[in-house]
Amino acid sequence: MSYVPEAVLVVSTMITPQLKAQIESFALEHGIKLNVMPEDIFFARPPMAGCHVVVVPNFDNVHDYLDRAVRQKFSLGVIPVAGQNRLRELLRLPAAIEEAIRLAFESEHTPIELLRCNGEIALGMVTLGTNPFIDGRSKAFINRNRSLFEQLVFLLAVAWQSLRSLFRIHPFPVTLTVGDGAPLKTAITGMVAIENDIRGPAARLVAPHLSMENGFINALFIAPKSIWSYLSFVFAGLVPKNQSLAKLPNTVSFVLVPSIVVELKEETDYFIDGRRRTADTLVMAVEPAAASVNVLPAAQPQKALKEVTRTDKLPKGEEQLKFISNALPLFTHAAESDFKDLFIQLREVARPHTTFLTLMVLSAIVASLGLFLSSPAVIIGAMVLAPLMSPIISLAMALLRRDQNLMMQSLETIAIGVCLAMGTAALVTFIIPVDRITAEIAGRLQPNLLDMGVAIASGIAGAYAYVREDVAKSVSGVAIAVALVPPLCVSGIGLGWWDWHVFSGAMLLFLTNLVGISLSAALTFLVLGFAPLDRARKGLMLSATLMGLIAIPLSVSMWEMASHWQLEQTLSQLHLKIDDQDIVLKDLHVQVHGESTVVQADVLSDRLLSLEELRTLKVQLESHAGDTLELQLTPRVRL
Repeated sequence: MSYVPEAVLVVSTMITPQLKAQIESFALEHGIKLNVMPEDIFFARPPMAGCHVVVVPNFDNVHDYLDRAVRQKFSLGVIPVAGQNRLRELLRLPAAIEEAIRLAFESEHTPIELLRCNGEIALGMVTLGTNPFIDGRSKAFINRNRSLFEQLVFLLAVAWQSLRSLFRIHPFPVTLTVGDGAPLKTAITGMVAIENDIRGPAARLVAPHLSMENGFINALFIAPKSIWSYLSFVFAGLVPKNQSLAKLPNTVSFVLVPSIVVELKEETDYFIDGRRRTADTLVMAVEPAAASVNVLPAAQPQKALKEVTRTDKLPKGEEQLKFISNALPLFTHAAESDFKDLFIQLREVARPHTTFLTLMVLSAIVASLGLFLSSPAVIIGAMVLAPLMSPIISLAMALLRRDQNLMMQSLETIAIGVCLAMGTAALVTFIIPVDRITAEIAGRLQPNLLDMGVAIASGIAGAYAYVREDVAKSVSGVAIAVALVPPLCVSGIGLGWWDWHVFSGAMLLFLTNLVGISLSAALTFLVLGFAPLDRARKGLMLSATLMGLIAIPLSVSMWEMASHWQLEQTLSQLHLKIDDQDIVLKDLHVQVHGESTVVQADVLSDRLLSLEELRTLKVQLESHAGDTLELQLTPRVRL
């Protein structure tokens, strides 16, 4: 390994006496003639071309040293001190001070490229506007690669920076000239031009397409259509993954070009490596092999890249004007083509056409028979046949957009479907001479908050399936999950039996499904951008109010169910004794019939219990339950 025969050591405030002595000792040991020069004299009278200069800079003035090295054509050795992690990363310098001194005096120099913005060197990145990528000089940024904990601190800092700027984001007009392309008038909320900082959160979005010393500017132009899309973009930057440029978030446009010009309407703040600057035009260009600096070899061979210009996601024309004139909405507005296709579909399924009427009758017949047979398979078949989910999704869109015609049409179709299902079930009840509540009928008489949760999840899935053609085949699965027709048929059976308990319990379950699906589907359409929030507020408030009212009896039912489960657990764990005989309760179930709490169980003992002993058992169970119980017991003898 060879070293330079002569060097200039620039003495700055960063050099301690101990470090200066260590550098001089190294030079003396290796026969290097060392000329010591104070920093102020160096900048006043820089060395001639061909000299080798060794400096111990801070991060703010290393740019000046590099600029002088380019202009005066001297080579540069840089020694970072403790804590200058960012400087070491960007210039590929060793962490150990001994290795840094050795590298600084080597005779082999590496020509490195430099990115200039308005004539000023940028080592890491240039940022403009509002973006979530925190200041490169911050402690969290500098220490982000030290440990897993420091990485977590850095990610939290980025998330906090994003939330702080969330409601201050406002698009501004720019004219972009990328490479040799024509000027493009557009609007953005921020820009990040990346030079050597290829491990930061901005670079993670396009990591497979970045490399240091590639001869190009790696620039991201940020133009979110909503606050939601902005947050999605932030999340994509925090979670590293290899992805093609075609799959970048819609918020981001990416260019890989040797020069970029950004023209602004007025003077605006921008940042070069975290240092604030102000201008109305940003002229950025890469200077290949501009400065000779002693640096470590690159960890990976440099990629041979081609120019990339992905600006198709930037707003243009009328879209640009609309984008600039308003603050970012909470959710992205859907494209006009999505509106047209979806509304045609929803208006079509909201009509009570012949196919709808036929399927409603058939599904009601199948469901009624399945309920009497207590056959889950038959009931599932009825759920698949039932077309009632479609007009409810149409109702959700009508509520969201306050479309009176679509709302009345959907309500009419739903009402017809409800009457057909209940009427068909009541007719089947008159025909079939069965007057017994089967397990499948009983399972729909006491809805609770869990059923509302199923309805909400199904409404989200149903709305999403209508918007996304690739998941449209899942609509039948959603119908099975929410089960709209079986509770209507149970209500019809209640009418046929003239049983208010059966009718009301099942009707409450249907109303829970109807309101839950409508509200959650409307919220899903809102998130997907099919209505602005101010327009949707009244419809959402109406649905939420109805849901709140329905949630009252559901909460009572949920509390009762939880009490019954707790009672079952309590009674099942009892160690009972009657006349020194151990008694065990098996297959214990608690049900409510009217005012009575009924306990059904198998009583396992060594001999058959007498009626008096069973009465004693009843007293013991009631003392633990704290309530009067009706027992339905099946004696079993253990031999």
